[in-house]
Amino acid sequence: MMQLAFLDTRLSNEVKRKTEKLMSSYKNLEAIIESKKLDAPKLVVNYQASEAQRSNQFHSETETLAINKVEIDEYTKTKRKLDLVYYSLKPVQQRIWDHKFLLGRYDVDVYTDLNLPDRTYYRLKREMIAVVAEAFGFI
Repeated sequence: MMQLAFLDTRLSNEVKRKTEKLMSSYKNLEAIIESKKLDAPKLVVNYQASEAQRSNQFHSETETLAINKVEIDEYTKTKRKLDLVYYSLKPVQQRIWDHKFLLGRYDVDVYTDLNLPDRTYYRLKREMIAVVAEAFGFI
């Protein structure tokens, strides 16, 4: 297992962009999961006779239900991973995440409000992004 001290924080722009997008979606994941659960069709027994494949559908209601369940499971897994990473970070990194990715503030405003030197802020942010990228296998 790789130690955090040896974690390479030099990331490509693509990996950094994907990771930051994922971190920004953290606050919306719970709402997405709940809305998908509410929109999921309920499978009930239907005793009406129906003609076989008369419609122009490419999949059945059961397949739609299964696909929806897989999507919900993926979002839930992503949310749980982000929770684990978030709560394993240093408190100052959690505050950076909150201000930068959840509130959508600019870097200058974040390190000014947190009374951090800009070099320290960018080092902590780079470490935080590297940890998330490693957790999701982007590196």
